Amino acid sequence: MRILVADDHPLFRDALELSVRQAWPDAEVGCIGSLMELPALREEADGSPAGIVRYDLIVLDWRMPGAEGSNPVSVLRQAGIHGPVAVVTGAEEPLTALEALRCGAEAFLPKTTPRRVLAQALRLVAEGGSFVPKDVALDLMHMTDLSLDIDEAEECEGPALDGEGALSAPLTEREQQVLSMLATGATNKEIGRHLSLQEVTVKLHTRRILRKLGARNRTDAVRRAQQAGLLFRNLDEAPS
Repeated sequence: MRILVADDHPLFRDALELSVRQAWPDAEVGCIGSLMELPALREEADGSPAGIVRYDLIVLDWRMPGAEGSNPVSVLRQAGIHGPVAVVTGAEEPLTALEALRCGAEAFLPKTTPRRVLAQALRLVAEGGSFVPKDVALDLMHMTDLSLDIDEAEECEGPALDGEGALSAPLTEREQQVLSMLATGATNKEIGRHLSLQEVTVKLHTRRILRKLGARNRTDAVRRAQQAGLLFRNLDEAPS
């Protein structure tokens, strides 16, 4: 049994390694804190055909150093690292779960998952199954329903800004990034390429931005964001 644990937070990486070793006492467990360490893993695997290293389980944090401009699963595959992936992350929002699962992860587990549940989920993935917690699954089902009419949603109205220009709810960091690119006139495909997102995910972010700003469309959203002073801090991050 060969298992790889990839997490850039030392304390949590150690806790994951402990959980894995308790579940599989005889397993060969490797740990890395950055995806930039992947080439070294391949070099250590003597006799691997075509430079491919196979693991029975890969426990992966979603926001890892070395995955800039791509997603962690793609970086693993490009480095020749193969095996079922269980994403265990502190980024618990359903959009992140959607990204991870669309990119090929077999499981999505928040870092708040109880240890016993985590161990059972990891064992299921190692045996060829998949796992998503109930609350995350319900959020994903809701998002799937929304995506059925997502193109119309970009022109829908949402709750307006109040009299002082306050948002109906704060924008997340990712929504702020998408908003700054909307202000440049970027297409969904361009935004997705720059932020390493699927187009449907960009559309879902856009829908939420429109609702929070009370905007009818993208142009109206940008105008309202400018009036509310929400763009100046993000435009420097947008591509020219």
